[in-house]
Formats: sequence, structure tokens, C-alpha cells
Amino acid sequence: MKIQIRPITLSLFAIFALHLGLHTGNAQGSDSGEKKTKYVYLTFDDGPLEGSEKIDEAIRLEKVPITVLLVGRHAETQPHYLELYKENDHIEVGNHSYSHARNHYSKFYFNPEGVLDDFLKSHEIIGAGDRVARLPGRNMWRIGSQKKDDIPSGSEAADLLAENGFEIYGWDMEWFHDPKTAEPVGSAEEVFQQIEHHLDRGRTFTKDHLILLCHDEMFREDWEESELKKLIELLKTRHDYEFARLKHYPTSK
Repeated sequence: MKIQIRPITLSLFAIFALHLGLHTGNAQGSDSGEKKTKYVYLTFDDGPLEGSEKIDEAIRLEKVPITVLLVGRHAETQPHYLELYKENDHIEVGNHSYSHARNHYSKFYFNPEGVLDDFLKSHEIIGAGDRVARLPGRNMWRIGSQKKDDIPSGSEAADLLAENGFEIYGWDMEWFHDPKTAEPVGSAEEVFQQIEHHLDRGRTFTKDHLILLCHDEMFREDWEESELKKLIELLKTRHDYEFARLKHYPTSK
């Protein structure tokens, strides 16, 4: 004799199973099992330079928010790249000083008032709406009440900039580049895996928020632009990740 299970019986079983915390085949998981959103901030230093145009192209195609931190004297000599960035709605323009310390960092930071003047000069040239900034040659943070220094040199200047309304952002991870050729060191896949590793293990200044440092000169060639787009596409596969600009970074932990 065959026993027929009516649809109502299956429905009652499904309700009972859910009540016990079991999962049916098409269940999406309970609220406690949902992944928390994690935020990735793609940032690009030292522009505008050759390479800025490729970054602009990639971001127009991928349609994700990024932050570029510009050097004032580069903006004076490359005004067309500056305008590209400012006309791109996905791009936030920030300040990376006027002189980039002329790569003499200890001397530059010995005079905090001079550092402030340098940043104010750059601010006028790049026309940034917000005072989002990063120190040249230093991984320092001044965001709300949060503060972190990598080395003592520059700390007083960072404090003075913060007192004058600048938000100073460091970085959690860098996509390195060859100092001679400027080519990216490491593939998009490798960088993606490192980002996952840092976020999964909480190796960031603020939990679930990762700032990636890149440089404009890394993306001068077509293949380098392709690597940038590939990284963005890999990050998009993580549905628990969101892209954001630095101005949306939390001011308290």
C-alpha cells in the first residue's frame, strides 16, 4: 500500500524544521549566519601623473567609488588629468601635499607650520571640497578622536593639520610597485587574497574597513589597467564587500 504525503504535510514539516533552526534546501540562512558588510577603500597617491588617465578609464567602466590623493605641484603641470578626476562622479579628490616633501621627509616634518602651509597651498590648487588628506612618506592617522603614528617624525605636523580641519588617513595594506619601472608587484589575484586575509583576521586600523594604497604611476600601460579592473571585479564577487570613499570612513571605532 502506497502512502501519499499531502502538500500540507510537507508545509507543516518545513515550519517545524524552521522552528528547530534547521535549514531547508532553499533557505538563505538565519540572520545570525549572515555575513557582516566589510568596506574596501581604493586609494591612489601621487597623481595626477601618467597613469591617472588609465585609472579614470577603469573607474568609469567599473563604476565604483575611489579616492585619489593628489600632489599640488603635479596638478599644476598635469591640469588635464586633474580635470579628468574632478569630472568623474565616482572619484573623490584628496590632498597629498603640494611638494611631497621633495622626498626629504625628515627635513619636511621638522617644520610643522611649513607642512600646514604646504597642504593649504595644495588645497587651493586641487580644489578639493573636503579636507581628506594623507601625509607623504608617513602612514599616520588623525580621524576624529582616532590617532596612530608609524614613526615619531611627522606626528606634530599631523596634529597641526588635524587642528586645522584636515582628516589624515593612512593605509592598511599596499599594492606595491617596482621603484624603477613603477610596474605593479603582485597580481590582482594575489592582492585580492591579501585583502581577504587582512579583513578576515582583523588586521586593519578599524575593524571591517580596509584602506588599500596604490600609486597612479602603477597604471600607465594597458595590462596594468587590466590588472586594476581585474582586482575590482574580484572584489565585486564578494557580496559582503562594499567600495567606499575615504570621506565615508567611520570617525570612531
